[in-house]
Amino acid sequence: MKDKDILTIGNKAVTGEDVFFIVEEGQANLGDFDKALRMIDMVAGTGADAIEFQLARASDFYVESAPGFKIYQQREFSDEQHRQLIDRAKSKNMAFVAAALSHRLVEPLAKAGCDAFNINASDLTNPQMIDAVLDSGRPFFLSLLFAREEEINWAVERIRKKKGEAQFAMLHGQHTMASGEHGVDLEHTSLGYLATLKEKYSVPVGLIDHTSFEWMPAVAVAAGPVVITKHLALSRKEKGPDWHVCLEPDEMRRAIGFARAAKASLNTKTKVLAPGEQFDRSVMRRSIVASDRIPSGKAITQEDIEFKRPGNGLDPSRYEEVLGKKASRDMQKDEQIQLSDLK
Repeated sequence: MKDKDILTIGNKAVTGEDVFFIVEEGQANLGDFDKALRMIDMVAGTGADAIEFQLARASDFYVESAPGFKIYQQREFSDEQHRQLIDRAKSKNMAFVAAALSHRLVEPLAKAGCDAFNINASDLTNPQMIDAVLDSGRPFFLSLLFAREEEINWAVERIRKKKGEAQFAMLHGQHTMASGEHGVDLEHTSLGYLATLKEKYSVPVGLIDHTSFEWMPAVAVAAGPVVITKHLALSRKEKGPDWHVCLEPDEMRRAIGFARAAKASLNTKTKVLAPGEQFDRSVMRRSIVASDRIPSGKAITQEDIEFKRPGNGLDPSRYEEVLGKKASRDMQKDEQIQLSDLK
């Protein structure tokens, strides 16, 4: 697998040269369409590349007797509202990613302009969902949270059997929120598995960050993900879905900035001085100075020189250029010796 142009999401090429950052709105809107639109506007201000919505039809998702049926029924948006959400995201120069929790939503979302799909971890073993996403022709993400190896193998085999050249990335991560109000601990994030995924399946890989830390994306980029997703809440005080792993807008802005800066650092393969280092060199390095008074005409010996701060003079590594030459003027103790002072 080449690292160049490995995915195209909307008008954005995911090349691996930078982190493609997806902010998960999830269902923070709780069925409030105006709030969903506000979430798009808020995400646009964080510098994210895309926003992801979880969208469902309750009748495709839960049996009617389950408590979740009425909850998700209240959060449904119409096809026209989906189109408005997609248009709003694109007007903000963001890609729109849909985690469709109903396979029957995939086709209308694709027709409305959805840029990519995320096959939710709950649908990793759902042939209806996988097939619907493949039939859409859109690029997609395959979420591996709480998945066993044999389930991952099954999904990838189905994808490649049905559409060998499918454009997709695999998203590693963990999901512990249903078991309590607690995100994933750092030591349980298994970042090393990203390299295993990439090597085993020859696909781009990403991370779904379900920790509560704003610095986690910056840590994660060292493991090689080309995509990172993280939840946003307008305020954790609202205690909406997955609130305990959500960042608030200012925190998300910082998290994305840290991640991009870390990626830029990893992309730098040569030794370069950071801004300000030239000044620090002049202060903290040493220069060639006179160890005592040197009269004009004297040939300089090793005993005539010392190496002392500041470092804005002749570098000590050039001492051999000084030895044996004669002073063209009187020099005092601790005075920097320049080549122009010698003949």
